Amino acid sequence: PGLNQARRKLTPVLPASTSFDIPDSYQITATGEKFLICYTLVCRKKKMLIFSSPKQLELVFNSSTILMDGAFSAAPPFFDQVYTIHALKFECSFPCVFGLLPNRNKSTYQQLFQELKDVAASMNQIWKPERIITDFETSLIPTISSKFPETLHKGCYFHHNQAIYRRIQKLGLSTAYSEDEEIRSCCRKLMAIALLPLHEVESSFFNLRATVNARVKRELRQLFLYYDDYWMNNVPLELWNVHGYQHRTNNACE
Repeated sequence: PGLNQARRKLTPVLPASTSFDIPDSYQITATGEKFLICYTLVCRKKKMLIFSSPKQLELVFNSSTILMDGAFSAAPPFFDQVYTIHALKFECSFPCVFGLLPNRNKSTYQQLFQELKDVAASMNQIWKPERIITDFETSLIPTISSKFPETLHKGCYFHHNQAIYRRIQKLGLSTAYSEDEEIRSCCRKLMAIALLPLHEVESSFFNLRATVNARVKRELRQLFLYYDDYWMNNVPLELWNVHGYQHRTNNACE
């Protein structure tokens, strides 16, 4: 038989409902250490699974910088995302915690972090990182603020720029961005505002909008309105401003 066929014979059949048992071999590491640390009900017919080995837990609980991100296309049936938590150590990112989450609700993130804090306490540890880097998910931002009140929370600079470019695409400006140097330059200046000192952010945005020529201002009117409404008035400036920070993205989680 082929390699894929041999693998399929060793892989359990995907469950047909949320009522499933996890084989013992999937609850431990290759060296026999506990790997499944949480298997709990989040809400009706919605479960959350958290995987991490003792060494990975030790690393994530003792790292000063934590990176977090969710992957949605990789999620198995009955789950919305695979949520990974990485520890930054020796300038390298180490994947430490893998959560299968049923949704993106604030209550689910709260339960995820509380479960990990409880595990830390059982190991005589306190999970209190100095910095956490994430994307700008609406339900995640207040959760981190409440669960890690003393931690510096920063949004990922890559996700900031990605959101702006997706808005450019949504507004039908992709061709102009590719072919018009003035349009492209203005859009990139918008993206670069996050790199400026915090006290220069607002004035730089308003100055950029005021000084572009009439044609560019007209074509980018909706983009300026979006940036003003969302980034200047919805998301806290301190969250997406990355001036002076060495670690600006959570791309290692991707």
